[in-house]
Amino acid sequence: MTPPPIAADEAAVPLYRPDEELQHYTVSQEDLAAQRIFGFNSSDSRGRPFKMLRTPIAKVATEQNIRIIGVTSASPHVGKTFVTANLGAALSRIAEIDVCLVDLDLHRPALGPRFGMQENDGIHDFLTGDIKDIRQIAHRVNDERLVIIPGFRRDVATGELLTNPRGDGLFAGIRAMPKSTIVLVDMPPIFADDDAQIISQRIDGFLLIVEDGKSTKKQAEDTIRILSPTPLVGTILNRYRYQLFNDEYGYGRSYGYGAYY
Repeated sequence: MTPPPIAADEAAVPLYRPDEELQHYTVSQEDLAAQRIFGFNSSDSRGRPFKMLRTPIAKVATEQNIRIIGVTSASPHVGKTFVTANLGAALSRIAEIDVCLVDLDLHRPALGPRFGMQENDGIHDFLTGDIKDIRQIAHRVNDERLVIIPGFRRDVATGELLTNPRGDGLFAGIRAMPKSTIVLVDMPPIFADDDAQIISQRIDGFLLIVEDGKSTKKQAEDTIRILSPTPLVGTILNRYRYQLFNDEYGYGRSYGYGAYY
């Protein structure tokens, strides 16, 4: 059954206002750390790579108006959801920046569970029309400037969901968000199916996650080619196994975050 469309006059309305009262998802720092989310905690050395990543990402968003950024990989299990969650957390700590994380890895949604969320209504239910208002599934984490729109597994035709009128309305609502909002979209791996290609046509740029010792140069080149003309914002090396540098802070070999995914 075709889901009910979003009316044309709704399409230009933001998904939500940054100052709007949304559902709160309360989670402790200890529980976040147990889920390997370190980006909120500036005193945790494991969050340092994301503090370093957030500055160039915020600069790109501001100076080049690249605000809707997909996070993808050539293959699964290289850490894209881990990066999405932690980068989003770190970005949300920058003054005057609001962050929205959207889980569009519809076959294997993992963003909600990464934050410890239990099975509930999610993005699939919005795209099918079972949930009418995105605010019913949007969750603000604690009192942070971070909102998560999670997904949970459903037996649905994902490509059709992304291209139906409600999929169009989702991206129109994302596009209408204030310029102070950075949207990170957790995309499926590029070679899983054509969902990533569909999403890439609606975002401003993408981050490519590669794993040390696993991802190949050809995979990276093919991903960039397949998602063209959507620009590559940057490539992030995950699970780096060797020492980058030793410094006075004592990070040395532990710098990086491969072991944390």
